[in-house]
Amino acid sequence: MVELYYVQDSVVLRTRSSELLILPQHVKALQTLAAKDAFAKYFTESALLNRPARKLFNSWARKEVNLLERVYEIVHQHADKEEE
Repeated sequence: MVELYYVQDSVVLRTRSSELLILPQHVKALQTLAAKDAFAKYFTESALLNRPARKLFNSWARKEVNLLERVYEIVHQHADKEEE
């Protein structure tokens, strides 16, 4: 199972010995996207900066089908807290 953390305006995805970091500027951009299709497109095409990161995320997503939904929830959950 992939662990998700929101740390210093970044999102960290971690499993075993692998880790992906979504940079703060991409997290802020993702927080503005309410439509899940637009969120998924931006996340896979821009927030994952290079091909190895995209391949790793896609391999995780094949094993855990709701992974992108969990990322969406954690990003927007913290966007709501920042607005308060």
